[in-house]
Amino acid sequence: MTDNILSIKNLSVAYSELDNDAISDISLTIGKGEILCVVGETGSGKSTLIRAIHGLENTIITGGEILFCDEVIGEKGISGGRSHMGSEIGLIPQNPGGSFNPLRRFDVQFREAFSGVGKKYDRNAVIKALEKIGLQDGDGILRSRPYEMSGGMNQRIAIAAAYVLGPKLLLCDEVTSALDVTTAGVVVDELMALRKEQQVAILMVTHHLGIARMMADNIGVMKDGRMIEFGTADDIFKSPKMDYTKSLIKDVPRLKKDV
Repeated sequence: MTDNILSIKNLSVAYSELDNDAISDISLTIGKGEILCVVGETGSGKSTLIRAIHGLENTIITGGEILFCDEVIGEKGISGGRSHMGSEIGLIPQNPGGSFNPLRRFDVQFREAFSGVGKKYDRNAVIKALEKIGLQDGDGILRSRPYEMSGGMNQRIAIAAAYVLGPKLLLCDEVTSALDVTTAGVVVDELMALRKEQQVAILMVTHHLGIARMMADNIGVMKDGRMIEFGTADDIFKSPKMDYTKSLIKDVPRLKKDV
């Protein structure tokens, strides 16, 4: 046994058997309670990496392997629908609309989430999860529908929905990209608080290096489907090796004045 929650070894992924690889030869590890941010421009392959780990349809592993707590959950010939998803590996998508049916009450959708991973619905646990991310009116939220909420509120509820099932790993796919600066800062604070309290490992993909600077223990830099640089946050920001990395961090946006 190792202490790694997630290990990826020489992973290559395509979207069909006829396509070239969208990402190639990716290797990384994430330990318990660690935050890894994968950064890069649009089209660099960041979201493809998330999709492959989560086993979403239309991703084909063409090489390498994915291990979760030392168990192989992805390798050539294995595709989506893995048993760990939802319970031990939570996904927070870029668009919270991808998490919820906009017309159905949240309590119904939380109930279905529990059922989908073979757990008994626990309303009190859901309300506590909402409180942990600063949403005090749990009863009111559960009676509401997503279309009645702002994008920021839906994103925060999506975090609670992923977290309440007790995952060891959270996959966050550009979760702040559609949010204003203030709300993005709140979401980042909530994710970091969950890491601190529960030692959840987090893989965050983002094009926003200000977020990576706030959150990350380690950072991977992707370009054209490859991981071109990997290191601690201090190493990447203080001593970047690649010209591409240097260009990314030249003018890093800030979420807070004191960051």
